[in-house]
Amino acid sequence: MFGSVIDRVRTGLRVATASFGVLRREYWLLVFPVLYGLAWLIGLVGLVGGLVAALFGVGYGMALVEGFATVSEGEAETILTGVLVAVSVLFMFVATSVATFFSAALVHSVGSLFAGESTSVRDGIAGAWDAKRTILAWGAVGTVVGLVFRALESQEGKLAQLVRGVAGFAWFAMTFFIVPVIVFQEGGVRESTRNSVELFRETWGEVGGTTLGIGLVILPLAALVAGLGIGAPLIALEEPGGVLQYTIVPTLLAIGALLVVHNAATAVAKTALYEYATDGELPPEFDGIDPDQLVKPKRGSRTSMTGPSGREPGQI
Repeated sequence: MFGSVIDRVRTGLRVATASFGVLRREYWLLVFPVLYGLAWLIGLVGLVGGLVAALFGVGYGMALVEGFATVSEGEAETILTGVLVAVSVLFMFVATSVATFFSAALVHSVGSLFAGESTSVRDGIAGAWDAKRTILAWGAVGTVVGLVFRALESQEGKLAQLVRGVAGFAWFAMTFFIVPVIVFQEGGVRESTRNSVELFRETWGEVGGTTLGIGLVILPLAALVAGLGIGAPLIALEEPGGVLQYTIVPTLLAIGALLVVHNAATAVAKTALYEYATDGELPPEFDGIDPDQLVKPKRGSRTSMTGPSGREPGQI
């Protein structure tokens, strides 16, 4: 069993290395997570501005109401809470939809590269736009699930922690392949979710190894950058403020850049695993990885979602 885990980690590192190689050659793919990050920042600014405007509007509206009727303090708090919740839900929906959209654009471009087709940022965005209805529907689903997780986080106790852990893993399993499924397969949210779960079930070993492999590359670098730029001044200096004012912004930008690379590499690896799960073969960019190290042939054969395959992916 331990040897199997080691094999998965090794395979994950090799898939991660191949994914970084694709990004090194096609560095323009990093534009998509950068666009998402910019959209998120703009959305955050819009959220703050919207909250301020909403609070001002509520205060002004309540002042008008008080001119004609008496409003209790409890009613005022209820109105204010309702406005805050509505704005927060709207922001979560927009953020989820935007994240899914740019992830879909990235996956579409990577899929085109794997197929040997010429592509660009515009082509990726156009491919994501073709699936805009499903993306918006998934944004609504993600918002509801996000609210549920927030409710779970407010609960205390070991049972609540267990429920959060199980629910978190279940959500990860359900959504790992959701973007490639939305991009490459036609169907609504229910069908896309079912197909994503099936693909995860078939490739759970590779998913775990690949996720760990990419994390083993990026996370130590992020920890090193944070340690040098923020941790070292805090520990070594009695008054670190004079140094942090010069290091904190570059440090955060460097960590942000690493997160961009992490997201892009994960999307590349995810698209490669999707093609492997549906076609039984890895893309040409992953030729250095022997598919026999990823699967054990099973008796008989099964039909994949896009074509026949004589083996089941994901069996280590």
